[in-house]
Amino acid sequence: MLNKNIISNFFQKYRFFYIFIIIGFTSLIIEFFIYNILSTLKFNSDASSFIGLIIGIIFAFYLNFFFNFEIHKSKITKAFIVFVIICFFSWSFQKFVGIYFIFEEISYEIKRLITSGLFFVIAYFLHKQFSFREFKKVGVAFYLTKSLKLKKIHKLIQNNTNFIHVDIVDKSFSKSKVINKIDMFKEIKSIWPNQEVHAHVMSKTPSKWIEKIINHCDLIFLHYEASEDLNKLRNYIISKNKKFGIATTLKTDPKKVIPLLKKSSALLILSVDRPGFSGQNFNFKAFNYIDFFNNLDFRQKFRICIDGGVNKNIVKILDVDDVVSNSSILGSLDPAGEITKFQSVDY
Repeated sequence: MLNKNIISNFFQKYRFFYIFIIIGFTSLIIEFFIYNILSTLKFNSDASSFIGLIIGIIFAFYLNFFFNFEIHKSKITKAFIVFVIICFFSWSFQKFVGIYFIFEEISYEIKRLITSGLFFVIAYFLHKQFSFREFKKVGVAFYLTKSLKLKKIHKLIQNNTNFIHVDIVDKSFSKSKVINKIDMFKEIKSIWPNQEVHAHVMSKTPSKWIEKIINHCDLIFLHYEASEDLNKLRNYIISKNKKFGIATTLKTDPKKVIPLLKKSSALLILSVDRPGFSGQNFNFKAFNYIDFFNNLDFRQKFRICIDGGVNKNIVKILDVDDVVSNSSILGSLDPAGEITKFQSVDY
């Protein structure tokens, strides 16, 4: 079992590299296929190899885009240009090596395989650093109050947000006077049909909310601090084909969260002092929690989301997968643009 876990964790840690190699060799096969077709049609050898290279690059980019690395849709053009430049840079070096260090009698295909293999690692790190810069998934958060104007919010953020984050809070957990208009979940799904909806249930007794929201959510966060059997509630949520996440405040010992976290798809760290209230400052104690959870040996099996006080300065230094924000995004002059800035690590 230990060896199986080690292998699983190792694969998870380096999965981008493995997939990159598979895609790289797939694109080479496509390149060779085009090269041989054009050669059969009596095309010049250099022209055949160049056209095959271009088509292979296009396939490699989009395969990496859809199945490996994640970049925001607004950055596809820039990423493609950088990808092509790096590919040609790599190809030029391969051409040099092929001409001066590899025997001429070796076929074009074998020569390309040898030189590509030599440069795969270098190419991977160049693409990961410059072509496919990682981005954080960003959720716009709000409480379902009577004054909430969902269509107005949609005009501000359009479909730029990666997910919608809905906060549900009651007096068992917070002194907040929020009134939860649960019927608004249906409107959320109609306005953002392609975005996931995450529900963050801030309640000591979350079971009274789960049945009301479960058909309208994709992921439900329950607090470790709840007084009910979270394993039982987790099993119920999973049985409904929904994802389960565990949430924690900064007052809870992070070690206590681990058993449930092993059964969770995501972890939500509430990075403010008073749950249930908007507009608070980020508590820098959250960085200790992030470091702790990032160093767990099963880290690749769950996503980390930060909620509370996140602004354009904080987001740049957060080593997490997802961030949630309300006032910093909706209170900005360009909410849709602000989301894109939040998503980009090179912001």
